[in-house]
Amino acid sequence: MRSGLIPLIPLLISAQDTPYRATGSETGGLVVVRLEDTAAGVEAAIVPAKGGELASFRVRHKGEWVETLYRALDYSPSEAAVARAPLLWPATGRNFVPAVAAGLKPGAPEPNTAYLYRGRKYPMPIHGFVRDMEWRLDSFRATGEGAQAAVSLVDTPDTRRYYPFGFKINATYSLKDGVLETQYRVRASGLNSNDMIFSIGNHITFRVPFAPDGTADAMVLMSPSSTEILKRPPGLPTGETRARSFVPAVPISSIERLSAVSLTGYTGDPVMELRDPRAFGLRLSHRASTMPAQPVVLFNLWGDPAGGFFSPEPWVGLQNSLNLNQGLIQVKPGDLFEWTIRLEPFGRP
Repeated sequence: MRSGLIPLIPLLISAQDTPYRATGSETGGLVVVRLEDTAAGVEAAIVPAKGGELASFRVRHKGEWVETLYRALDYSPSEAAVARAPLLWPATGRNFVPAVAAGLKPGAPEPNTAYLYRGRKYPMPIHGFVRDMEWRLDSFRATGEGAQAAVSLVDTPDTRRYYPFGFKINATYSLKDGVLETQYRVRASGLNSNDMIFSIGNHITFRVPFAPDGTADAMVLMSPSSTEILKRPPGLPTGETRARSFVPAVPISSIERLSAVSLTGYTGDPVMELRDPRAFGLRLSHRASTMPAQPVVLFNLWGDPAGGFFSPEPWVGLQNSLNLNQGLIQVKPGDLFEWTIRLEPFGRP
């Protein structure tokens, strides 16, 4: 799917007498926008043509740059199931129409995912479709207040095959004081005849360990959730929950391998910390302008530390949300939903 042409801007913008820089250039046929905070030693890269995603997040540690995202800026063909930090929209996880969901058995081949809306069946890829689209680069700049890049996406005739709503999504990446904030603004078209429904998430995937001489087994995760939403294969909520918190922190190697652990029940903004004791930690939190009623997943843990990656996905959603009518954000025609993700290193010497 294409959202329009993206201009090539081989340009460096540096705010005078400040640590902030914004650079636009072409690498391997792709426009890459880099945001840098030289004082804090943090650098982010965004690739508009690949889902408008955060494609690199580097942290300076002991004088060396450490890449924290799995397969960062590597868009070569791969069998890897996840990489970098794509936006998940308008679905998180899979959606199966009721008749199909009722017949799914563990280990059975998965049919094409789909959902029913107002009597019509629509296909819906796992985690939605916007991560596979080409976004527009709107601007990038550096000022005394930080470095920033903005990208956007609008609906097309092709998206209407999957999703019967008009929409515009703006994503703004802002780097300041060593903290990267990503703000998503999802506006429903004023021409929509019904409230727009969706779940939203980000499949941010970290390369573990962070330290070149570290081990994934030494890394720990902390998250003050209270509840896990239980599921059955292939990832459909059962309607049941159990108590589960990651306070105190636990080794990431102790978390179920390649099996989603869906967390909720936070007081205040949902937060997660991933720490490598031989290097530093990363703190990930998020907040939304409106929140669906429970059940709603706020972090979805998934990964294979032994395989070199771990995904503590921030979500405001639920697996099979479009069929269950649960974990859904509803936006009236012309209205706006905002979601902000905050990513910051901590614990560097």
